[in-house]
Amino acid sequence: MNFKRRKIIFILLFITSLSVFAQKTNIDNFILTKMEQLHIPGFEAVAIKDGKVIWTGYYGYQNLEKKIPVTDQTIFEAASTSKTITAAAVMQLYSENKLKLDDDINKYLDFKIFNPDFPEYPITIAQLLRHRSSIDDNVDYLGQFWETNTGDPNIPLKVFIKDYFSTKGKNYNKEKNFYNYTPGSKSNYSNMGIALLGYLVERITGQNFEKYCRESIFRPLDMDNSGWFLKEIDSSKLAMPYSYSDSLKHNQPLGFGGFPDYPAGSLHTNVEQFSHFLLAWTQQGQWNGKSIFDEKAIHTLTPDEFGLGFYTWSQYATNKGELLYMHTGKAIGVSSFISFDPVRKKGLIFICNGDINEGKDWREIIDNLYNNVF
Repeated sequence: MNFKRRKIIFILLFITSLSVFAQKTNIDNFILTKMEQLHIPGFEAVAIKDGKVIWTGYYGYQNLEKKIPVTDQTIFEAASTSKTITAAAVMQLYSENKLKLDDDINKYLDFKIFNPDFPEYPITIAQLLRHRSSIDDNVDYLGQFWETNTGDPNIPLKVFIKDYFSTKGKNYNKEKNFYNYTPGSKSNYSNMGIALLGYLVERITGQNFEKYCRESIFRPLDMDNSGWFLKEIDSSKLAMPYSYSDSLKHNQPLGFGGFPDYPAGSLHTNVEQFSHFLLAWTQQGQWNGKSIFDEKAIHTLTPDEFGLGFYTWSQYATNKGELLYMHTGKAIGVSSFISFDPVRKKGLIFICNGDINEGKDWREIIDNLYNNVF
């Protein structure tokens, strides 16, 4: 190789490195600016493409009072993006022929569940996955759990589900626990419907839901620092949830906790480990040479038709016109996002310990990352 050719290659490499550096600087500046605007203490994100992690970002603090920075070891509560794991657990059983999506859920339960206004219409597993079950979230009852962080829930999932859905349950309310329409006829987001899926996994497998996930999803995916309960993780790595007070002009720590409807929103993980799950799903169920999810399950929950969605996800168009299967998450002092494009094999996850308002701010963050990372 002559000197002139070596010089050209060096210049091209130098220009490329400058471009990559400028791109990373743009991303960093945007995220840090947005964190300041929204009073978000800590933020972490990961991007995947073609079966590989292509970018990670860690910003701010997992604990403001102790000045502990966010690192690749920091664990966050994933909020409603947790539902993707619950749906995947159901689809594992589907691929093993242990259930059918159009099955009446009462086939597997030890008590009967039906919409009291339409008892002749069965509620199916597919309806639960697609939020078309006519099951409502009774906020008057559930709000006490969602609005406080007081440690792991002390109500077993079985008891919680029976008390809510059984006509003899102490928290049964025919007007507030169900919508007044037939199952399957309309779509309304339902945390309790996803929690019920968790209990169905228990009934079908004979295992507690958290144990099933640990043995069949987390361990095979090398998600060893992930779990549904605080007792399953290293609390020293857990990001403190915060809520910004306009009157006090600072973030207030909210403490750690979970909900009795935990299959709908209490996963604790970090983006690095969560990416293992997303990578497997975009690689026909494969992770590190192991088959974790069956292709049948993946293709059933990622159809071509608009509106069916991926897991409980809806399709979302970036400003490039790319359609994404995605899910957002919001809980007390926590916001999260997970998405992927099944055609281009790329995906994005971010989690933070602060509040991102639905709408404009979400859109700006998602579009900026998709425009600059990929």
